[in-house]
Amino acid sequence: MLIAMLVLIALALRAIYLEAWLARSVPIRKDRQGWLGVEVRRRVGMQEIPGHVSEFPVPREERIRVFRLLGVAIWHDEMSVALPNTACECFDNIAPQDFDRQFPNWLRLAGHST
Repeated sequence: MLIAMLVLIALALRAIYLEAWLARSVPIRKDRQGWLGVEVRRRVGMQEIPGHVSEFPVPREERIRVFRLLGVAIWHDEMSVALPNTACECFDNIAPQDFDRQFPNWLRLAGHST
């Protein structure tokens, strides 16, 4: 019984952490089938990359696929692509469609959720 309670507490803490982490991104697509929902979220900004590649942050667009069960985030996959250096001047003006073709189908605006 104690182990089950600890597992439930750990899952609840992970869900709270994941929701806080996802709050910095914007949803761009949502699909729902019964109790399971899949959404694609995006975040655009400067991202630090490994030091052997560059010592300075670079502009990137990150897309996150989130799986939800009864509205609670249970898993996520993420991928980011490089943006042109001129993109850092106007992050607010970058539309989701601008670099959509650089992502796989499961992260595109009109892609498949599987």
